[in-house]
Amino acid sequence: MKGQVVYMYAYDVAYEIDLPKVRDYVRQRAQYLEVPSDKTMPRDFPFYKPLLIEEHPIVLQGPSGPLTLRREVKVFSIGALSISVRVDFDVRSLSDLLEYHALRLEGQRTVDDIAGGMAQQFLESIAPFLVKPSPGKRNPEAYTVFCIFDPGSERALTNARNWLRTHRREAAGLLSEEANFDQLSEEEVEETIRHSYCYTARDLIVIDWNSALIVDPDGKPDDLLYSIETANLQLTEYRTYDRLLEEGVDTAYDDIEDYTRKAYVIKGPGEILRRLRSMRMDLEKMSDELSNITKFFGDWHLARIYMACADRFHLKDWQRSVESKLRTLDSLYNLVLSDINNRRMLILEAAIVGLFIADLVLIVLNAR
Repeated sequence: MKGQVVYMYAYDVAYEIDLPKVRDYVRQRAQYLEVPSDKTMPRDFPFYKPLLIEEHPIVLQGPSGPLTLRREVKVFSIGALSISVRVDFDVRSLSDLLEYHALRLEGQRTVDDIAGGMAQQFLESIAPFLVKPSPGKRNPEAYTVFCIFDPGSERALTNARNWLRTHRREAAGLLSEEANFDQLSEEEVEETIRHSYCYTARDLIVIDWNSALIVDPDGKPDDLLYSIETANLQLTEYRTYDRLLEEGVDTAYDDIEDYTRKAYVIKGPGEILRRLRSMRMDLEKMSDELSNITKFFGDWHLARIYMACADRFHLKDWQRSVESKLRTLDSLYNLVLSDINNRRMLILEAAIVGLFIADLVLIVLNAR
């Protein structure tokens, strides 16, 4: 059984990245991504193209001998990086792939360490082209894809769906990282392989929340990988903005307490409201950009792969969480603004009454 393990890592690094300037900086190593596909695509279909930078392969000692790590970086204009590390394998069975979930390399390093080092080094080199960079490199959203190009079985080469039925427990054990796959319940097996799809009788993809399994005798899974990579990147962005909005809600409660305690009359929450408007604009732009990077799904098979990833990653739930926190911020700050306006109206009304009384006093005094 031969194939390749693809490790994906999505980083949120800034509000925006200037792709043309990054391309000019890295020059010959960079190109806009073209995802090869043998499927029929709509003519002139809009396709979001991140910047692809292929790093030189490195050879490191693995558990069973030297391993070649092929590395690449995709730069997205929405302020995110997606790093992929590919490692070939030649094993006897699916269960032998379990060690690739946490592959140990020489010097007790892992693939996570390799990707983290790449991200840090690349960020330092493109720092001038980041708009509103994030404070520090946070932990990435990681995902692992097992791509089998030679299943070692004629049955699998002719009918991938039947092959999955035969190896369903091993596949479930691999994706759920359960070495004792025979002990998995029937419900767990069914849930793990629930999102499985075929384009032809010979190929197959199974999507779980932390990893995926692809069987492709033609060895051309790049379009499927990019579908998964896009969903993984969106998850990173939604989680980042959910955290930012959660911090914004906490700040809003503190601001309301401050204004209530000090009872401002003339001074309003102008700076706070400006910060809220800025955050809202950033969020709306992010949502638009996240939608734009999925415009290439002109093929139904790729679209349903993406939708399966969105279901596994709970993207809709994250989106609703972000929108809910944004509504909470709006209501809190509108409450403060309404209270400030009411206070000002009372002052204006009091001033008008005072002027009216003063005018009456002047009239009485003049009459005498």
